[in-house]
Amino acid sequence: MDDFESAINNAIAGQEIPGCALVSTNRDGSFEYSKAFGTTSMKEGNAKPLGLDTIMWVASCTKLMTSICAMKLVEQGLVSLDEPIYKHIPELEAFTVVKAIEDGTGKPIEEKHTVPMTLRHLLTHSSGLSYDTTHPKLTAWLAYHKRQPNSSGKLLERFDAPLVAEPGESWAYGPSIDYAGLLVERISGESLEEYMKTNLWEPLGIKDMTFYLSKRPDLKHRLADMSSRNEEGKVRHTDGRMVYQDGDGNEVADCMGGQGSFTSAQEYLKVLQAVLTADENEKILKKKTVEEFFKPQLGEGSRVMLNAVLQDDMANNAMGGTPKHVEKDWGLGGILVMGDLDDGKKSGTMIWGGLPNLIWWVDRKSGLCGLYAGQVLPPGDAKCASLTRQFEEGMYKAAQKVSSSRL
Repeated sequence: MDDFESAINNAIAGQEIPGCALVSTNRDGSFEYSKAFGTTSMKEGNAKPLGLDTIMWVASCTKLMTSICAMKLVEQGLVSLDEPIYKHIPELEAFTVVKAIEDGTGKPIEEKHTVPMTLRHLLTHSSGLSYDTTHPKLTAWLAYHKRQPNSSGKLLERFDAPLVAEPGESWAYGPSIDYAGLLVERISGESLEEYMKTNLWEPLGIKDMTFYLSKRPDLKHRLADMSSRNEEGKVRHTDGRMVYQDGDGNEVADCMGGQGSFTSAQEYLKVLQAVLTADENEKILKKKTVEEFFKPQLGEGSRVMLNAVLQDDMANNAMGGTPKHVEKDWGLGGILVMGDLDDGKKSGTMIWGGLPNLIWWVDRKSGLCGLYAGQVLPPGDAKCASLTRQFEEGMYKAAQKVSSSRL
């Protein structure tokens, strides 16, 4: 048994994770790894063996698919990366930007933003939009206005907080890709789910994916439970409200392109391999688009901020857990590592994940992609991050053995 499999089994035995699903493949499919470990729940009576077809809330793994859909519209000439997006989302034009928080009073100093927001800003998280629960300017803004974080099931209501910087000036993780999803809906005239189904899921043979579990009871029946880590380091079942629900615990009304989809590890791998091979077969995007997708996109201020954010352990774990000294940038679908890594990843590898400690990567130079999929809170969990790193390193070693055996 590989070392990383032993580590995962030991973590399950020690109640450090309930289980996980691991998948990886290369460009031509000559290397494939797919294996599930553990159970779907830490709640007695709920637990079933976790499988490759177990449905999970993949959270921000949704962002990659939304970004692909937005770029399909760019390919069709229906929108450009650098035109103001207010023609399609006029609501964003009126957003103010919090310039500062007044000393003593805590009053936010707000002004109307002056730099036009573009699709490129949205896809790179340099739009100035941020989650109201994660940015100090917005937590101060909420406190001053005696507001709670917005949990509306409607996108325009949930993500109504002001900008934290002028578009293109900085980097902040937030609902930018949710708004990119709204852009897809406004231009296509379809819901994001309908557009993805026609233009991404069906062409890739994906059947087990949805934004609305209420419409897919077969998937809901296979949904893994969520677990959270307690002070003793053990994971326990949690049925707390998830952000894919509204404030009343109900299913959200809108397709949230930044966080709202449910699928299995084996289905999501089809998306990753499609991204890996699109420069050859142009199945989901044209070669020219793929090159832009993987090109570093950030200006100096945004790049400096991204790398500063990644100095925090939890944030770094949640964003791929790569060595902090290696510079990062952002493509149009995820973070880019700008140097070779010791585990085998090559410079230009794209990485992102989802809140319950899922992490994916696409390495075009090595021709390898994969996903660690679990359902554990909090995000950026150190134990899950360690297991993910061991799995990824194991995939590079295993893929290299297959490659060497074919010589």
